[in-house]
Amino acid sequence: MFLGLFLVALTGCSSVGSPRPAFHGDSVQADFGAYPPDYKNLVQSWSRNNLSDAASLQFGHVSKPRKEWVVNGTQRIYGWSVCAMISAPNTYGEYTGPQTFWFLIHGDKVVGTRQSYTISPGHYVNCSDGNAPITS
Repeated sequence: MFLGLFLVALTGCSSVGSPRPAFHGDSVQADFGAYPPDYKNLVQSWSRNNLSDAASLQFGHVSKPRKEWVVNGTQRIYGWSVCAMISAPNTYGEYTGPQTFWFLIHGDKVVGTRQSYTISPGHYVNCSDGNAPITS
């Protein structure tokens, strides 16, 4: 009996703290919207309207759009993921180097942004033009 209780307790402890499996999206029923051919202009326009010192922003590589999803509370939001390297001057007017910004585009507008590599727990931004996500 003691061994049985020990095994039940051990099994219960092993699942505590386990990461939740990431939702991978249902690409059959998901509405990603049409491919955004003007994605570079959408990213630049959003950045100039929402980042400080818009006139001084410098844009580097912008990745090609790829289908992506985010979770906002319990709502799944689908769209096209784009990463952009953006450099802006600091308070002294010096450029500190490009930073990676992630954008989610649906239709003709940016519907989400991040300045980190994590979209949600266990779900990472993919800034490559390929298929491998960033995992750290």
